[in-house]
Amino acid sequence: MSAGFGLRVLYLCGADNPEGVRLALRVNENPRLWDRIMLLDNNPCKIGQRILGVRTEGLFSFLERGDPQTGSVANLVTGTTSRRWVACKSIQAFGRPFSPLVHPETDLDGVALGRDVLVHKWDVLGPEVTVGDSSVIFMGAIIGHESQLSQCCVVAPNAVLNARVRLGEGAYIGANVTIMPEINISACATVVAGSVVTQGVPECSTVMGIPAKILIKPDDRAYLPAPGLYQGASIRSTGS
Repeated sequence: MSAGFGLRVLYLCGADNPEGVRLALRVNENPRLWDRIMLLDNNPCKIGQRILGVRTEGLFSFLERGDPQTGSVANLVTGTTSRRWVACKSIQAFGRPFSPLVHPETDLDGVALGRDVLVHKWDVLGPEVTVGDSSVIFMGAIIGHESQLSQCCVVAPNAVLNARVRLGEGAYIGANVTIMPEINISACATVVAGSVVTQGVPECSTVMGIPAKILIKPDDRAYLPAPGLYQGASIRSTGS
């Protein structure tokens, strides 16, 4: 099926994220930004399936069709930060612009957002927060003032990052995690759901518990996001 020329189309890449589909539908309610929203997934078995009425039309290569000036992309791959980064690289090769998806009820005063971010309903982002390119903040998360998320981070539902927390590239923060103020979570680190982090987490480590302790520390940077993943991208500030 063709997307058609002249229509404003949003391509949602990744058909395993119903929350992301719902977010896109809410963002498109008022004002209407896109004439059509469609799903793409590199699993051929998903073609033809629907999520909340949005049909999976094809593989990521579907992005080669239609008018590149009227279609934009949102990356819904969020299972792991490494998979999200690989999906970003694959999508970027088609030359389509990325669209951030931010729930319209989110207070963004004083917040700086990168490209291709997903910010869900009930999130609280404090003043002077920076959310890097391709990062995701799921429902009910709290990001304390002056915290910084580098590119391709994922913050799961109801996680709490207190003031001035820093997440390195590709960090994954599980559901219901609490990170105390001024803690650094290094690149590609994972904090398991329900943990309380009271000290810094080394690069590529997995921590768990109350307080969180190192569970795994692999020496593997294979999926560390490359510097300049989004060449020429600028983070926009929503402050007045």
